[in-house]
Amino acid sequence: MSITLAKGIKLQNDKTWSLDYKRTPYANLLAVASTDRKIKILNIKPNGTKLEDVLDGTVHRKAVRSVAWRPNTDINTVTLAAGSFDATVSIWTKDIASHVAEDEEEEDTDMAGESEMDLLAIIEGHENEVKCVAWSQDGMLLATCSRDKSVWIWETDEMGEEYECVSVLQEHSQDVKHVVWHPTMNLLASSSYDDTIRLWKEYDDDWECVAVLTGHEGTVWSSDFEASDNKLDIRLASVSDDSAVRIWKYIEEDDENDGQQVWICQSILPKVHHNQVYSVAWSPKSGLIATSGSDGTLALYKETEKGSGTWEVVAQKELCHGVYEVNIVKWIDVDGQELLATGGDDGSVNIWNFKI
Repeated sequence: MSITLAKGIKLQNDKTWSLDYKRTPYANLLAVASTDRKIKILNIKPNGTKLEDVLDGTVHRKAVRSVAWRPNTDINTVTLAAGSFDATVSIWTKDIASHVAEDEEEEDTDMAGESEMDLLAIIEGHENEVKCVAWSQDGMLLATCSRDKSVWIWETDEMGEEYECVSVLQEHSQDVKHVVWHPTMNLLASSSYDDTIRLWKEYDDDWECVAVLTGHEGTVWSSDFEASDNKLDIRLASVSDDSAVRIWKYIEEDDENDGQQVWICQSILPKVHHNQVYSVAWSPKSGLIATSGSDGTLALYKETEKGSGTWEVVAQKELCHGVYEVNIVKWIDVDGQELLATGGDDGSVNIWNFKI
């Protein structure tokens, strides 16, 4: 397998922190968060990439650290959450269907269009930097985490205009770096500077920690669930300061111990990275796992047989943002073609092809 650069997009001189991708009937939207406080929206097309929007850079007073598209049954509207080092979360929306005709008439250039997303809400509550935001699979819950050691869960309405905090989770002992929801159920994973991952579920109208995953020997920067509809077949990939990529597997729920879950470390993937690994993404389409980190390497792993727990490295690309660290990797599906997107300290977003 080989990894080749399809497109490099220089967006700013500051760090690219976060990416999130959403396919719609009208556009393939990649949201980009960066240190310059300006959220960029790219339209990724097979024949080129267009900068659709640059959102109001005065909304946040510090760097935007995380962006996440809301899963939405209304195909004509998109909603985006953005978490900032200024301790707030902004919510943006746009009726994309109304702009389709005018966008199709415009040339495919790298200039932003006139129809920007509208600011819908500002969410306050965290005492310190917001490190990550993530929507539940039905789009009705938003999880946020912070340097203040807490995870907050917010409930919203169908329009995404009102947000009520329904739970504050404070069991991590250090900075919480990342949160991610399971793609088909309301199970939340949080990753922390305390070297652990915690799993959270709702019981009796409150959210409780049902498992603590220990084994990493450094900050856990990120995790991602395997796509599965089977509630008994749940796996999670995680990456850490210790340069390891681990696969965790759910075993059972202990009914005699207040519904606590039993998880095991099923695998430690073959070593590729030699420094901190910042990001992991588990493809819902191919089942491949992608990782990136401070060594600038983009790595791809394949399970030899689904569910076996035996993995092999099938491709790696060193210095994929030159000498700069790579903070984020995401799988994107552009009109049926699976690609990878990365963001680095060089302020660029790179789109990658790969061949098995």
